[in-house]
Amino acid sequence: MDINKIESTVFNYIDEFKVLFFPEQWSDIFLDFSKNEILALLFLYRKKNANMTEIAEYIMAPLNTATGVIGRLEKKLMVERIRSAEDRRIVLITLTEAASVVIEKEKAMIIKYLTKVYGILTEEEISSVLSIYKKVVGVFKESKNQVKEEESPVKNIRKISIE
Repeated sequence: MDINKIESTVFNYIDEFKVLFFPEQWSDIFLDFSKNEILALLFLYRKKNANMTEIAEYIMAPLNTATGVIGRLEKKLMVERIRSAEDRRIVLITLTEAASVVIEKEKAMIIKYLTKVYGILTEEEISSVLSIYKKVVGVFKESKNQVKEEESPVKNIRKISIE
């Protein structure tokens, strides 16, 4: 496939995907929160609470970035920091009641649309879509790993003899 054909295909898909991002279809959560904030909220929704390191690993960001993300979510009253009952030195991040309500509302909307989509597809089509999706995600994961390997400098270890 030549570059012009690929470009044309990409722009055609973008034109078709616009409907997925109309404000009428979705609430403002995707406008009010950053990608990392949404990922952190979803992670906390599923785990109930987590420490900063776990959140940073999940959103694939450095610890200082995750700290900023959680700080912004605290200001928006979506998360709170609590001390662990077992070890007071450990600070856990948990969702507020307001955040849980927002996520439940979004989840209901997503389920509504996915139910409609699944309703018009055959089992074979659903299987094909999921198979294609896994392959596409695999390409991106592989590319991400290659970039990491290229960026990480090779560390030379010098042995120093001690007399």
